[in-house]
Amino acid sequence: MAPNRGAAVPLRDGLIGPDADGAVDLRSLDGRRRTIKTSERIALEIVHDIVVQRLSSGDRLPLEAAMVEQYGVSRASLREALRLLEVQGLIRLKPGPGGGPVVGVVDAANFARMASLYFHLGAASYHQLIQTQLLMEPLCAQLAAVHPDRREVMEPFFEVGPLESEADYRSFTVDFHTAVYQLADNVVLSLLTESVTHMVSDHVVATMDPVELRPTIAQEHATLARAIAAGHSEKAARVMAEHFATQHDYYRQHWPARLDKLIEWR
Repeated sequence: MAPNRGAAVPLRDGLIGPDADGAVDLRSLDGRRRTIKTSERIALEIVHDIVVQRLSSGDRLPLEAAMVEQYGVSRASLREALRLLEVQGLIRLKPGPGGGPVVGVVDAANFARMASLYFHLGAASYHQLIQTQLLMEPLCAQLAAVHPDRREVMEPFFEVGPLESEADYRSFTVDFHTAVYQLADNVVLSLLTESVTHMVSDHVVATMDPVELRPTIAQEHATLARAIAAGHSEKAARVMAEHFATQHDYYRQHWPARLDKLIEWR
C-alpha cells in the first residue's frame, strides 16, 4: 500500500511534513529546521519498508517503475535515493537483465567507512580511536557473559586449534569477536563497537600487525570464551580490557607516530 503523502511523519524529536515538491522540514527541540531532500525522504521510506516487510539480505526490491509509483516521486529522485542507500551498503543495484535493487546488509565495514569520514573532519586521531575501543569492547564482553546462550556460542573457542596460516588466525579472531557482539544482544552497541574495531584492524593493524603477539592473543580469546561462558561478567570485562591494552601498548611502543595521525577515510 502506498503511504499517505500528505501526512506528517514522526522523525526523532520533531515532525516532518512534505511540501508541494516532496521535500520535508525537520523541527527539533531547539527550534532549528533542516530541509530534507525528497531523495532522503524516499531513502528513509525504503529502509522503513524493508524493516516492516522483514526482508533479508539478497531479497529483491520492486523494480524502478513500480517504486516510482509506490513512492510517488520522479525517476530522478528515486535514483538519487537508491544511490544514497547503495553508497552505505544498505542496498545493492544488480546490473543487467533480471537485475535491480536488492537488500544489502547492516555491515560494520560500511558503517566504519562512513564514520571515518566524520572522524577525519572532526580531527580525531587513531590514539582516540583505540581509546574508544578500550572502552567499548569490555562492555560487550560484560553483556555477553549474562546472555542465556553464552556457553553454546562460546564453546567452540575454549581451545585454540592449530593456526597454521594467517587466514586461520584471522578467521579464529574474527569469529570470536563476532560471537561476543552477538551475545552482547545490543544492536547499537555491537555495531558501534564492531565498526571501531574494524577501523583499528583496517587502518592500524593492517600496517603494523604484531605477528609475535598472535599466539598470546589467541590464548586470550580462549580465556575470554571460558569466562563469558561461565557467566563471569566482571572478569570478562577485565580480561577484554587487558587483551586490548596489551596490543595498544605494543602499537605505542613500535609505531607511535601512526597513532598521532588523523583517522583516514577509507
